[in-house]
Order: sequence, then structure tokens, then C-alpha cells
Amino acid sequence: MSIKESHKNTHIYQNAVILFLIIVMAIFAFIDFNFLENELDQNMIRNSILRFLGGTIFTIILIGFGQKKIFRFTHVWKSLLIMIPAFVVSINNFPIIAYLDGRATLTHPVYQVYLFLIECFSVGFFEEILIRGIILIYLLKKLSYHQYGVILSIIISSAIFGFLHIVNLWSGQSVGDTMLQIIYSFLVGMMWAIMFLKTRNLWLTMILHASFNFFGQVMFYLGNVDGRYDIYTVLLTIMFGLIAAYYSFLLYKQFKEQITLDFT
Repeated sequence: MSIKESHKNTHIYQNAVILFLIIVMAIFAFIDFNFLENELDQNMIRNSILRFLGGTIFTIILIGFGQKKIFRFTHVWKSLLIMIPAFVVSINNFPIIAYLDGRATLTHPVYQVYLFLIECFSVGFFEEILIRGIILIYLLKKLSYHQYGVILSIIISSAIFGFLHIVNLWSGQSVGDTMLQIIYSFLVGMMWAIMFLKTRNLWLTMILHASFNFFGQVMFYLGNVDGRYDIYTVLLTIMFGLIAAYYSFLLYKQFKEQITLDFT
């Protein structure tokens, strides 16, 4: 078999797998989990399955376009060390002081915390492959000629990521909360993009994304929080945010010259 025929057969196989996964997604989108009495459990499980399937489709597409390297789980410990400031931001997203003061309490069963953790990872898996895996790399290729191509790619992909959160308006979220979410999603999206480009480890970026969502939402989704933003929480959030921003800038300065060559 010639190389051309081998590539053709590979593409046929990939397209068949993608079509199959789309069909499975369509089935799960409308399937009733009657064996689960709790509607919240049903929604978390269904949403997680759909995102994992969608992320798998994007993975196959990326591999088909020659981006298999971004799915290699390499330099784990070195990458973890690089990402420590970003993980601190994620942990600080939890209402720590409110929890210690008894103003944040878990009201749902503990098993739902684990379901929510899985759902958060499904969000990280799906959105990181889409935003940092597909959109960011596409922009890096298209803007490789531009003097500021790398930073423009980071900004544009992060802006798209932030703006996508406007869909939360349709779920009943207020305009003010949605605008705030768009802004901080844009900011953390830039940080995650820089972490990904520095470490080349998309898996750890997924975990970083999932941890930010989990710590920031678990008590609000599965409990009650009364007065999250006390003065100490605000000061800590500003301090960690500024440190992470400066640290991300330093990382960007280290790789900005090389990154375009690596992804084009």
C-alpha cells in the first residue's frame, strides 16, 4: 500500500469515527437517565458525557491536522512547577475565608461533589481542546507573519473564550454576573494560553481549567455561600491576580520568539 493510499484510509477511518461519535452525542443529548432519581445527577452525567464526546471529536480533528504532539503528556513535573502560580489562583477561587467562618456550607451529598468534579474536568477537556488546541494554534499559524502574531493570537483566542460565556444569559444568569464572567474568563484564558504555550502540555492546562471551575463553583452549585467577598478575600484575590499576571508576562517574554516556529 502506498503512502497516499495509507493517508486516504486513515482519513476515512477518522471521518467514520467522528460520524459515529456525533451520532452517539445526539443519542445522549435526548436520552433519559430514568435509573437516576435526582435531576441534578442526570444533568451532570449527561453534560459530562456530551463534553467528553465533543472533546474526543476535536482531538481526532487536531490529530488529523498533524497536531498529535500537543497531546503528549511530557515534562509533567517541570510543567507542574511552571503552573504553580496559576493553580494558586484556582485554589483562591474557592471561598476559603467564608468556608472557615461558616458562611459557606455544603448542602448536597458528598457524592455529588465527585460528580461535579468530573463535570468540571469535562468542561476543561472540551474547552481547552477547542480554544487552546484548535483556535489558538490556528491563529498562531495565520498570524505567523505578523510582528505581534503571538500576543494577538493569545488575546483573540482568550476574547473568544470569554465571549462564549454570554450563553449563560440563556440559563437565567444576570447580565452583571455574565459580564463579570466574560471579563475574568478573558483574563484567566490569557494566563492558560501562556501556560500551554510555555509547557506544551494541554492535559495539565485542562486540569488547571477544571480546578478553577471546581473551586470557584462547587460551594455555589452544591451549597450556600453568604458574603463571599470580604475585605481579606478581595485583597488576596487582587494580590494573587497581580502576581499571576506578572509571572505570565515573564513566561511570555521567554517563549515569544520561538513559539511561532514551533506551531507553524
